[in-house]
Amino acid sequence: MPRPVAFSGALKRKQLRDRRARQTMEREERRQHAETLDTFEAEINDRKNNNNDGNLKSDSLEGRFVKGSSKEAKSNSHGNTRATVRENSNHAAGTRLRSVFMRRSQADIAKSRLESMQPLEFLPESELEVSFESVYPKVIGFPKRPKWDYSMSRQEVEKNETRMFEEWMDSIYEHYPTEELSYFEHNLEVWRQLWRVLEISDIIMIIVDIRHPVIHFPPSLYHYVVKEMKRKLVVVFNKVDLVAPNTLFAWKEYFKEQFPELHIASFSCYPPDATLINDTSTAALQRVVKRPRRRFYNAVGVKDVLLACKDVELSKHGVQVEWDNLIKQYDATKEAELQESDSESDQEHAQERNEGRKNLLEKEDDQRLATTLQTVNIEEDEHVPHNDYVTIGLVGHPNVGKSSLINSIIGRTVVSTSRTPGHTKHFQTIHLTHNVRLCDSPGLVFPSLLPKPLQILSGMYPVAQVQEPYSVVQYLAMRVNLPRLLKLDPPPTYGGPFRWSAFNICEAYGIQRGFTTAKTGQSDVYRAANALLQLTNDGRILLSFKPPGFFTSTKYEQLRVAEADDASASTDDSSKNAHGHEAILKRTTQNAVRREDAKDHESESSDEEESSDDDEDAPVRMNTRVGGFFGLLQEGEEDDEDDDEDEDEDEGSHDGDSDHDNKSARA
Repeated sequence: MPRPVAFSGALKRKQLRDRRARQTMEREERRQHAETLDTFEAEINDRKNNNNDGNLKSDSLEGRFVKGSSKEAKSNSHGNTRATVRENSNHAAGTRLRSVFMRRSQADIAKSRLESMQPLEFLPESELEVSFESVYPKVIGFPKRPKWDYSMSRQEVEKNETRMFEEWMDSIYEHYPTEELSYFEHNLEVWRQLWRVLEISDIIMIIVDIRHPVIHFPPSLYHYVVKEMKRKLVVVFNKVDLVAPNTLFAWKEYFKEQFPELHIASFSCYPPDATLINDTSTAALQRVVKRPRRRFYNAVGVKDVLLACKDVELSKHGVQVEWDNLIKQYDATKEAELQESDSESDQEHAQERNEGRKNLLEKEDDQRLATTLQTVNIEEDEHVPHNDYVTIGLVGHPNVGKSSLINSIIGRTVVSTSRTPGHTKHFQTIHLTHNVRLCDSPGLVFPSLLPKPLQILSGMYPVAQVQEPYSVVQYLAMRVNLPRLLKLDPPPTYGGPFRWSAFNICEAYGIQRGFTTAKTGQSDVYRAANALLQLTNDGRILLSFKPPGFFTSTKYEQLRVAEADDASASTDDSSKNAHGHEAILKRTTQNAVRREDAKDHESESSDEEESSDDDEDAPVRMNTRVGGFFGLLQEGEEDDEDDDEDEDEDEGSHDGDSDHDNKSARA
């Protein structure tokens, strides 16, 4: 073993000199890089000024940085500059499939920051009512895969896809200004994942967040799947534990009116808790406690999702899905879990219970819903055969809970999840049965004219990549009274009534949480703003939109009352029909018995002398048949009651002599 060298002051001084030299070198490199950029920008400006025909294509992104892959600038006739993603097969899959968005310009960021310092104007509840017409005044189409066949080479297919995608991107920026466009996917590789999922799926399942279902339901995707592809479509309202039942009912009715061909289901990874929040009144909003991270899923609505798939009534040659058996299997599994949880209520055995359930899940995969997990690489399989399967493809925006839905259906973690949007990279197929499989696809943001703050609050854009969060907090605070919800205190030096601004809210929340900057000790408003956005994405600060007429009319209340009345009436009618059918059957049986008795009586009178011995047995046979089938049932019930009484007597014989005597007397 080498002898340790003593640490000396000379060695320490040498380390400090080396570190200062490295820092000096790094500063020099940054300075040279900045000078190069300044020279480059000056050259570009000179070329713009000296150009007379106006056809010069700028190589500068004008501050619009894109996240993901190598990029080059491209501008259209309106001067809207965008970035294009080059094809590079050498990139790793995680790099190629990273979502690419246009970044805001510095001028736009500065303008939004100044606006966030203005006093807030709180909006009425009716502003939370949204419709498809208000959210999508213009429906922007998404890129569709060009036609291809197996005679084409892979290079030809990719070349056609790239050319089509570039033409589509050019048309988007040609018709819509950059400032009005929302964040949407610029990476062709991510769109290819959607194309593959749509191709191999027999049933398309769109997952939407119940807090903003209109925002997460692109009309262009609906029309393409239903009208062009002629596929069945199911929409799943996820995270229903965050809203009141009235909100869920209203959204279901609204979607039924807008899209009659839809099959609707509701789902949540957590059971609803009515004491947490009431989203039907913004004045009654309260901050929700953090939901626990559960190792084993206790989802609500899995059966509803399976029933929606059954209602599709998909007919596929050679494939027959036993949905009833699948639902019964799920019910049996849930019932066993509930019985297990009821029988094991002691907290001291919680760890042993979890370990036992974990081992049970690992050993009995064949008895549960999931059997295998397969990750499909789109570069190896251009078209996945699905003649022997019914494939259910899950699509939707990032962070709506597609992977969580699959894990809850399976009952264990088979697909990784994250609170960060865009976590899923490749689409994956998970076999539910031998002929049913689920297909999880990456979250993809469709083009629209949505406000960018609304996209961030709905979870489409990663909070960590938000350049200027104060305008997003302003959008939130105008619809949710954050000062009252968070119990923020105004500045102590301010006299008179205080008018909150988004920037003041971030300052006050930073002071309340102890977020301070390292050098000045002031409130870290940027960190506080990001924390507020993350709380909103998690549902702890609830921004929940409603369908038209939710606050301004009693339409949905009347529909709910009418539905309850219809359900009650149908229950009464079914019970009446059951009693009526029973009475008719009883009368018919009795008439048949009477006719047989009459025939027997005639035969007995004609052969009275010969059948003298049979006359003694005839009354016994006739008495046993009085009342027909229901009479036999009643007789069987009486026998069962007698057996029960005998059992009670046997049990009571051990209680005491007095009880035994009383029961003997009753007998």
